[in-house]
Amino acid sequence: MKYLRFDLRKTRNTRLYTDKFAMVSDIWNKFIENCEMCYIPGENMTVEEQLFPSKTRYRFLQYITNKPDKFGIKFLLLVNVERKYLCGGFPYLGKDVERLILYDISLPEHVVMKLLIPYL
Repeated sequence: MKYLRFDLRKTRNTRLYTDKFAMVSDIWNKFIENCEMCYIPGENMTVEEQLFPSKTRYRFLQYITNKPDKFGIKFLLLVNVERKYLCGGFPYLGKDVERLILYDISLPEHVVMKLLIPYL
């Protein structure tokens, strides 16, 4: 497992300037695309946050006091309530300046609208 890589080391530094999640973003995006393509959700959906524990040094590592594992990568997920199926999601990578400048909407509203785009 220590030799398992999801990206090219040569291009990693240039991609990290535009995408903080560049090391696994290709795999994550393909996974979410397959989740969206393989399932038609019902009308009962919810947006949840989940903290995946991690002890690595990422710029977007979160500290949440009320979780059993205090440090980790925070994911915002769209889940179908009835079947408990993941319909979409993305990692929270810190403050999004583009959201504040272009859209001028709150973070919860931005998260919900971003996750519901494939289903509107």
